[in-house]
Amino acid sequence: MTKNRPLLPQGVEAALPIKSLPTPSAERLLQLPLIRRHLIPVGTEKRPLVSSWQQPDQHYSDGILLAAPAIGLRLGYPVLAVDFDPKPADLGQAERTFQQLTGYSSAQLPLSWTVTSGKPGRRQILLTAYADAAPWLKPWSHDGLEIRWRGQQSVIDGHHPETGRYQWLPGRAPWECPIAEAPLWLLEAIKPTRPQSAPYKPTPLPSCLDRWSPADWCRYYLQHWPASGLDARSEWWPTVVVMRRAGLSFEEAFAWTAASNKFNGGREFRRQWDKADRCSAPYGLEWLGARTRAARGRSAPHG
Repeated sequence: MTKNRPLLPQGVEAALPIKSLPTPSAERLLQLPLIRRHLIPVGTEKRPLVSSWQQPDQHYSDGILLAAPAIGLRLGYPVLAVDFDPKPADLGQAERTFQQLTGYSSAQLPLSWTVTSGKPGRRQILLTAYADAAPWLKPWSHDGLEIRWRGQQSVIDGHHPETGRYQWLPGRAPWECPIAEAPLWLLEAIKPTRPQSAPYKPTPLPSCLDRWSPADWCRYYLQHWPASGLDARSEWWPTVVVMRRAGLSFEEAFAWTAASNKFNGGREFRRQWDKADRCSAPYGLEWLGARTRAARGRSAPHG
């Protein structure tokens, strides 16, 4: 029995399936500086022929790409794909999802590179997106519509297992029009929304100062020390440590930080909360009291 041939790039030529001569469109793709280093060899089932294709520094020679049954585009900065993939029984599904997501029709997207498998209603629109415009970008998928991004690839030339081959829509091939920049309204539509948080309301404090616990003093100080606007390293993080040492619950500390621009969700704050328990820096109530007095210009009753 013949042993399995190694994955590319080791023994790459031996691993490539037999295919017909390269198409003119495939050869043209190799001349596009924007995407050339992101092109990857793909097999007959739309899967990359290499295990390391997601690595941004992994590039493939013209010979390898032209010998592969298809060519894929590794997505992420600078290219995303808007993939319309409706169910055969409901060809309007993806368009409805797009309009519900963005408030716009897909016809209002700028003219840009668009590839199709030839199946009814199927197409992928390629657009540019950059980190400074949309640092929050992540793959998104729902009801026949997919925003394909980092960690994903899209086949843009060559063999398709059902229709025969991929093709560019007329007037929308890379050599017929420029790739357009993703409009801000599209990028904003898939931006994660920060949950609305109520103002921090600490547990009511005992009327007698002699009965105040460390947690009570911490709650008092936090009323005059909002999380929003604090420096992450020198103010926010020490406050998390103080809250932990004073005995506040995770839920109460989370409520305090939820209004902060350091808020990244409950899972991330849980990690910081656990980390605070191991912190050896000498942050305590005295530190927090001094900070709140300096910030508010008033004396705190804790002496």
